[in-house]
Amino acid sequence: MKRMSIYRILAVLVTATMLFAACTKENEDVRLESRLATSQLLSITSNSATVVGFIVAEGAGFSEKGVCYNTATAPTVSNSKVAYTGTSTSATFNVALTGLNFATKYYARAYATIVGSGTIYGEEYSFTTLPVLPTLTTDAITAITSFTATGGGSVTKDGGASITARGICFGLNTSPTIADGKTTDGTGLGTFTSSLNGLKHNTTYYVRAYATNSVGTAYGPEVTFMTAALPDAIYALGDGTEAGWDNSKAIKISQTATPGIYEGTLVLTPAKSMKFIQTLGTWQPQWGQATGEAAGILGVNLGGGSDPDAVTTPATGGNYKVTVDLGAMTYKVVAAYPSALYMIGDGVGGWDWANVNLPMIPVNSHPNLFWKIVWLEASGSFKFAPQKEWKDDFGSTGSATDGVYAKGGDNIPVPGTAGYYMVVVDLIANKIAIADPKVYLMGNTIGSWDTGNAAGLFTVDNANSVVTITKTLAADELRMYAWHPWFTDWWQSEFIILGGKIEFRGTGGDQSRVSVTAGSHTVSLNFKTGNGVIQ
Repeated sequence: MKRMSIYRILAVLVTATMLFAACTKENEDVRLESRLATSQLLSITSNSATVVGFIVAEGAGFSEKGVCYNTATAPTVSNSKVAYTGTSTSATFNVALTGLNFATKYYARAYATIVGSGTIYGEEYSFTTLPVLPTLTTDAITAITSFTATGGGSVTKDGGASITARGICFGLNTSPTIADGKTTDGTGLGTFTSSLNGLKHNTTYYVRAYATNSVGTAYGPEVTFMTAALPDAIYALGDGTEAGWDNSKAIKISQTATPGIYEGTLVLTPAKSMKFIQTLGTWQPQWGQATGEAAGILGVNLGGGSDPDAVTTPATGGNYKVTVDLGAMTYKVVAAYPSALYMIGDGVGGWDWANVNLPMIPVNSHPNLFWKIVWLEASGSFKFAPQKEWKDDFGSTGSATDGVYAKGGDNIPVPGTAGYYMVVVDLIANKIAIADPKVYLMGNTIGSWDTGNAAGLFTVDNANSVVTITKTLAADELRMYAWHPWFTDWWQSEFIILGGKIEFRGTGGDQSRVSVTAGSHTVSLNFKTGNGVIQ
């Protein structure tokens, strides 16, 4: 039994020796071929990326390994490459590619140089680096006024992504951003011009151009400027004004108590044109209706083109209050009707405001109309003013009867024969009419509302300075009116007698009318003294 065990051991050893020899021979004859893979892309930025290589089989061994890359396909080590310099502890190796161009497509693959046998490559991967912020410049600020200026800039590089917004941002502190004031002036590369409106006068501003792409918003260099001080006045001109288009004769519009807001009362010709300038004899800066905008929005021409449209004057000519807000860049043109109107002159009692009190009667439903029945002397003249002082007074530019008037016009002569006259002022037509007074009773007191009832007409007694009527009246309220063709309804000139004085109602008055008893009554009216009597 012992001998058999030795034989068996010997047999096992011989067999093992033969098997080992056979395996060694196979490894020498069947060595694996060198193989390499490009397995992954990592951490792509605007100027870098990491590429992962993988050693499948090292074969006879590598003298160098790494990643090669190019902007064309099939990159080789003759293009750009980065060799792996780390210590290999596994089959994978990471190589960082740096210094890449932004927003650029690259092709990369792992490489390995076989000892004494050449270079092998892994699979090709492609990637695109990320875009960056745009590059741009900021223009100097030009055409500076009290409330406006012109700026701009140029987007020279888009950073590899489309420019979705551009303009300038501005503020009262350094380094303004789009969170401050900004303009929006298109998209894409190239130059742009920006209009700054609504600025504060005599103020320093800081400005930067900006451009936005998918990465974010970039800013150009900062520039500064100071807005101009406020002008004391601006001027209106155009064929819709009395100045015509002569910029040396433009009409002054003064600044109000609110800085930047200018108001003036102008006589406007219907459906014509008007613009505004800052300085007599100079066209810029020039303001008008902003092209393509709703009425009331100002556009500005600062000397560089983009001439705004003219403001169209109202379809009905006359006195209008024109308001220009250079801060908000708006304008308004509204009918300018004074709340009161007074007569003065030696034709109606004298030129001293302290001694003359002849308020005209406003027609409430037609605020362009004022009227009064007054005693005119046989000689002399008169004028009108919206207050009892010499300010904004106006007079005639033509004949006394139905004459055209104007601010600062000539004295209006009386007709030449002393007596009662009805004077009517139409503020839209810019006309003054002097007519014989037509005074009527009306209503149930005479049994008729017919304004053409001749029996109701008062008679004029200049010798006694009265107009009178004797009439059998019904028991009712006494109602009287004066008539002129410019009126459209009798109640526009209604008046009554209260406390022995002639009281004018006009439209919308609420005075109590005087009731009379049935019977014959004589009504006497003295428009020289203002007295009225019912007997």
